[in-house]
Amino acid sequence: MAGFALLLFASTWKLWTPQNIFPQIPFFAYLTATPVWVDWLCLGLSVGGLVVCLFAKEGKVLVTALILFAASTTGLILLDQHRLQPWTYQLVVLAIVIATSTKLNAIWRIQIITVSIYIFSGVSKLDYQFVHSVGDQLLSSLIGVFGMTTEDWPIQIKNIIVLCFPIAEISIGLGLLIPKTRNYAMVGALSMHALLLLLLFAEGSGTGVLVWNLFFIFQIIWIFYRQPKREPSVTPPPPLGDAIGYMATLAVVVFPLTQPLGICDHWPAWQVYAPRCSRAKIETPLKNDERWTNFGDWSNQTLGAPVYPQARFEFAVAVAAQQKFRQSRGLPIEISEASNRWNGTRASRRISGDQIEMQKRQYWLNTRARDTWIEGIENDQR
Repeated sequence: MAGFALLLFASTWKLWTPQNIFPQIPFFAYLTATPVWVDWLCLGLSVGGLVVCLFAKEGKVLVTALILFAASTTGLILLDQHRLQPWTYQLVVLAIVIATSTKLNAIWRIQIITVSIYIFSGVSKLDYQFVHSVGDQLLSSLIGVFGMTTEDWPIQIKNIIVLCFPIAEISIGLGLLIPKTRNYAMVGALSMHALLLLLLFAEGSGTGVLVWNLFFIFQIIWIFYRQPKREPSVTPPPPLGDAIGYMATLAVVVFPLTQPLGICDHWPAWQVYAPRCSRAKIETPLKNDERWTNFGDWSNQTLGAPVYPQARFEFAVAVAAQQKFRQSRGLPIEISEASNRWNGTRASRRISGDQIEMQKRQYWLNTRARDTWIEGIENDQR
């Protein structure tokens, strides 16, 4: 786990530094003035904890290193919402579970977390937008590997085949949960991630996405292959600290259920590769290739990581772009809610001027960029 975490940090290293090439939006407003040395300190502690995990044996040293990694990485995330990548969230939770649970309990809890990821991710793709966009593209890429095309296929047939993707993902999750079907589900999961790796590599996707899929292949083998069965009469009672691992597991599994209520964000709800997420963008009549007109491209090109898919975060990025880029100043911001699951429609609105300040007060969490972004603007003006 530590090895893959280091690879993921390395593949998205700019995201974890106090850069000002992409707006950094802390989770809380009082963190916007945090000095940059705090980022460097937390990053050093995170990487240091992972390095220790690579070599430490079981015991207090390993537990301390895991807690150090989880705590310092959480600090980095609080300083920039963008850093709450799905793999970061997953690895921090796994570190907490391993550090606070007995060995057998840690295995069972990571199994439950993995199952929930597949199920929530699959359910999020049972959606009109996925069927007619990302899913359709995946099908075309998959068929293209065999030198074929889907252009002449009936739309109904393509839609049915695309719907099989999330159904298969949900089935894998449920299959891993049931001991009698676990081996078949393992084969399905390994095949799915191997196929995704092939398609993502062919499309030139970022290194981080490829490494994360490799980690899932490792994780399936690590926690589901030939694991010991529970023996209540033999197993000693867990220590008091084990309750922390239990609560962390319960929280991760239950938290995505609050996403429809607007409490949990899309990524912590495991809505990955799901285009129905809420969005925000700058409305512009200009036709150019400026990065700030497409936040996804801007993030990928500068940080090597996908943009955090949440209207609150992208709204904050739009406001920060208006501060820095002259071409975007005064242009309205379009905010779109998550699309309707059945017909793909979105409720959108365009705001500008005083409406932007009013919109900031609608969000529970911070929408102001860190002071380093403002300082970068002042330096550019000089």
